[in-house]
Amino acid sequence: MLTQACNTMDETLRKRLEALTAAGRAQSLDFEGVAARVATDWFAGLDAPDAEACARYTALMLRAASHLDAATAQKIAAQLAPNAAAPQAVLASLIAANPAAAAHILECAPRLPASLLLARAREGDAREAAAIARRADLAAPVVGALARRLESEVLQALAGNSAALLDRGALIAMTQRARLDVELGRLLLQRTEAAIDRTVLFLSADAATRRRLLLEATRASLARGTDLGVAFDSIRAGALAAADDGDLARFSSTIARALRVSRASIERLALDAGGEPLGLMFAAMGLAATEGERPMLALRRDLAPALADPVSGLRFALQAPPKAAAAIIAALIPGRPQNAIGEYAAARFETRGAQAVAPPEAGAARGKVSRS
Repeated sequence: MLTQACNTMDETLRKRLEALTAAGRAQSLDFEGVAARVATDWFAGLDAPDAEACARYTALMLRAASHLDAATAQKIAAQLAPNAAAPQAVLASLIAANPAAAAHILECAPRLPASLLLARAREGDAREAAAIARRADLAAPVVGALARRLESEVLQALAGNSAALLDRGALIAMTQRARLDVELGRLLLQRTEAAIDRTVLFLSADAATRRRLLLEATRASLARGTDLGVAFDSIRAGALAAADDGDLARFSSTIARALRVSRASIERLALDAGGEPLGLMFAAMGLAATEGERPMLALRRDLAPALADPVSGLRFALQAPPKAAAAIIAALIPGRPQNAIGEYAAARFETRGAQAVAPPEAGAARGKVSRS
């Protein structure tokens, strides 16, 4: 008896809403949004809507979807997104009708088709892709599509999603992007995957993490070289002359030409707030820590307090062995391949058939200063 009464009420409500919208159209008034709101309130109040209730609601909402203003669409999306019984056709119509509603549904709706998520991850706008990246149920193809996006907000949302399982390919793509996106690097450093090449994220690291990365690079440099060693040796005189003159542009250009990268890439490292990358440049040239102080201060007077602190990260960077310093600089330059450091190094070996080939070692002897 109760079920029959509810069905009668549902049918009465449907007829009244249809009459309201028809009257509005007759007078050039748009009551579709009002009807959609009332119908959504009714649908959201049902404990377990049956197929007939879903069909009635879907029919009304599909007629109203193109008439909804942005605010109404967002309010309806907020009601429907967490509702597991929400009809997929209604959700799809809201996604197509309004970007804000789409983002809310794509992030929160619990039962969206995998094909829809993958399509929007590949082709949706950045707001939609970022919303998908925050979901807790991301399948591997969706993760891969998101990791190939170029927008910072998408990659940061994905990196900050601790529930997302990032495979090696996604991690490599995202760490390379993090060379130019400090916030993305910070989020990646908070993740626990062993496959993350944390040396690439040096600029995003705090002081303690930078010191640990320098120690790892120092240990690795005892067994491996870097292709930047000869380049830093060859520019020592010219770079030091520019530094002594306080000419950061000429200093950066000298290094950039030798490394075959843009001057902007070197200037970005030289102007890092902590100063460690600049200290690593002088260390890579084979200078002792005390030899690097004067040219560094000529370029960056603001680093004087860090230089005066015997336990600062900058002081530690100046004391790095040339090979270790060059390896970290190589990791920080966008678009330049580098030898991996630490636990990630083994993954960079290239396998052809059954033979593993290690990356080439630097052939020339390194700098004039030897450090223990």
